[in-house]
Amino acid sequence: MDTEEPESEIGAVDATIASTAIVHPNVKLGRNVVIEDFCIVGYPPKGVQAGELPTVIGDNVTIRTHSLIYAGASLGNGCHVAHHVMIREHARIGDNSSIGMNTLVEHHCVVGRNVRIQAQAGLAEYTTIEDDAWIGPRVVTANVYHPTCARAKECLAGPIIRRGAIIGGHVFIAPDIEIGAGAFVGAGSVVGRSVEDRALVFGVPAKKIGTVDGMRCPFDMITGSPYAAPKEEEPAPAKTSMQVPLMDLSAQYQTIKQDMRLAVDRIILNNRFIGGKELTEFEADFARFCGAEHALGVSSGTSALELVLRALEIGAGDEVITTPHTFIATAEAILAVGARPVFVDVETATGNLDPALIEAAITPRTRAILPVHLYGRLAAMDRICEIARARGLRVIEDAAQAHGAALHGRQPGSWGDAACFSFYPGKNLGAYGDAGGVVTNDAAIAKRVALLRDHGRTEKYVSSVIGFNARMDTLQAAVLGVKLRRLAKWNAARRRIADAYRTHLAGLPVVLPEPAAGYEDVYYVFVIRARAREALRKFLNDAGVATGIYYPVPLHLQPALASLGHGKGSFPVSEGLAEEILALPMYAEMDGDKIEYVASKVRQFYESR
Repeated sequence: MDTEEPESEIGAVDATIASTAIVHPNVKLGRNVVIEDFCIVGYPPKGVQAGELPTVIGDNVTIRTHSLIYAGASLGNGCHVAHHVMIREHARIGDNSSIGMNTLVEHHCVVGRNVRIQAQAGLAEYTTIEDDAWIGPRVVTANVYHPTCARAKECLAGPIIRRGAIIGGHVFIAPDIEIGAGAFVGAGSVVGRSVEDRALVFGVPAKKIGTVDGMRCPFDMITGSPYAAPKEEEPAPAKTSMQVPLMDLSAQYQTIKQDMRLAVDRIILNNRFIGGKELTEFEADFARFCGAEHALGVSSGTSALELVLRALEIGAGDEVITTPHTFIATAEAILAVGARPVFVDVETATGNLDPALIEAAITPRTRAILPVHLYGRLAAMDRICEIARARGLRVIEDAAQAHGAALHGRQPGSWGDAACFSFYPGKNLGAYGDAGGVVTNDAAIAKRVALLRDHGRTEKYVSSVIGFNARMDTLQAAVLGVKLRRLAKWNAARRRIADAYRTHLAGLPVVLPEPAAGYEDVYYVFVIRARAREALRKFLNDAGVATGIYYPVPLHLQPALASLGHGKGSFPVSEGLAEEILALPMYAEMDGDKIEYVASKVRQFYESR
């Protein structure tokens, strides 16, 4: 092989580059790189200028003859690329991995460390292979079921091959599935469904025929390899405590990360950041989920409340009946339009607006009732709406904590004139930032909110009214679209966790949220009422259990709302709840061990007193 020293702008140390090889600009070469004859490194993809995308080749990498590495790819330290390999733009290959002869690694593939890919494999876009996996010869992955569809590029979703999995030769792997950690897929199989961890599957279609537990190698060829024989070790000391967060968005992300990455990538690659199909599709899907005619994405739950109030022309001199036992955004939105919040106390059992107290609060200035669906349970909407109809009042639902909750089969947005949702990250349906929504069956409200959220514009540079910049970002719409498909399942998991808490905490001196006929609760938080609340909270915190208080200061006692003229004792039920309520950990991915641990610590606290 004829060689020559690399040009100085490459910046490599001790690189060996064949004279027939081509290294394009903006390629960063590590130490001791070998690039053999007729290779091209940093080749610009269509529509990209040479040198526009950085290409990274790590230390001690060998690229054999006739291989093509596109610009924007990265190869980790110690990688070996065999002859006639093509690695496309934005593909990432981890340290010490090898790519066999005549293999194609398409763009946006992610290959972990210590991965072995044998000859003539074909990895479709967005395929992910985790550390220590072994991919046999002529393995093919797919990323779309209908490649000739005009919209195929919008729904690409490659498979994920988890750590230590072994894929036999001539295997086909369908789009958007997972091959579990340490799983073994027999040669010639067609894998159309996800494979669980350490399963042994084979056939067309592939079916589970056993596990790999009896197939361990006695030699630890790679230190720490997930399929190596376990070393003889002293048993680990028993854990005295565990850490249980109040909610765990990282655990949720692990269940959706492939879909989420693809959804976000589509937005960025298509430069579609404001409006676009992701927003309109989410709005249509969320309206359908809620059983309503219209849904509109807005910038936050607070914006949703203010926009609906303005759409109903509620403003200066008007009064809106609401609850003091909620987050300040509820009253904030009322004040933002110039109206006055009129507080009515809540039910002791639920913390929701007490319908029995509403009539006494109605005055000639009252325009609307604004109930909050607290903790994932709807307020008594049948009774509230009956009062509103009789008195000619509007009903605006604050559904920030009630995504998917129902009363007599009807969700928020189908009871009142409109429902206002927050998609704050920690909600049952949460964005990755601020976002909100309005759901309604009233076309006039929907039209007015759509106008107000976007500067009052009827054309790009023509505004018919003064509006706001209160749009939902397209990125957040895409995130919410991915999560909405799982929301019903997540809510069902929350109900199972609530049932488990009730079982484990039975007989203790705490008041638990109990199910009620006709209500389908979604347990945004699981809130108990507890004696010695602060002492219990400290005890749980010391044991690694996070808790929350929703809400410690009722609105009528907030300094920012002192001008409303209320003092301590004005709303005794709300004030009493603020002294006793405590939210225990609640998230759909919470396992039985964590539930039992939390409950055991609550029990331990009271039994030791």
